[in-house]
Amino acid sequence: MGSPLYSCPTAGSQALAALCRYPARTAFAWDGGTLTYRAVHDLIGRMQAVFVTAGLGRGGRVALLTSNRHETWCASVAAQLAGAATTSLHPLGSLADQLDQIEDAEADALVVDTRVFRARGAELAAGAPRLRTVFTLEDADYGRNLLTAAEAAGAVSARDLADADAVAILNYTGGTTGKSKGALRHHREVSYSATGILGGFEIPDDPRYLAVGPISHVTGTKIVPVLMKGGTMRRMACGRMMRRIAWP
Repeated sequence: MGSPLYSCPTAGSQALAALCRYPARTAFAWDGGTLTYRAVHDLIGRMQAVFVTAGLGRGGRVALLTSNRHETWCASVAAQLAGAATTSLHPLGSLADQLDQIEDAEADALVVDTRVFRARGAELAAGAPRLRTVFTLEDADYGRNLLTAAEAAGAVSARDLADADAVAILNYTGGTTGKSKGALRHHREVSYSATGILGGFEIPDDPRYLAVGPISHVTGTKIVPVLMKGGTMRRMACGRMMRRIAWP
């Protein structure tokens, strides 16, 4: 796996390559706003700078609790570029299950979508002593506002500090046969998965992807392939409640 002839991109560098290819196109759209590929690339760089400053680098672990927001997708890419692995908490999971996942994954930091999970985020912050840092996406009475910190970081170019043979993601099973178990996915496997989706799915040029399920799970695996084709992801609110939205 060490030969450059057989090397593959990391999950983060694969996303950055797609974002650089179509800078002026719309990457994400939601009710009331859009974000271009260039702006997403910029946000990832700023977030990476915040994570690195907080000591989240190679060997680190970042847990995320989120609805379908582009900010948390950017945070996961930023963490992986810094060399940390990410693990997504199930948006409908119990407090006990989420605390157990944080402990089992040996998470150093937690990113919380406080627009939807403010109360649960506070419970996790108080109940998970191993967490060194908690980031929120809005001001809250706990944690540190990640978006404010990213804005203060200034313009920072995202850099790939990860290794293709390192762990990128810890996916947890549904627990149907007992306690939920963490499955390790290395960067090379995540990268091959994206190219496999491009080869096996009939994704058109300039696609429009409506994210109905949680992007923290299977739905999120299609984001990079869609971006690699120059498309737009339209997010649907997902978490405690689902609501109908119209595609513009």
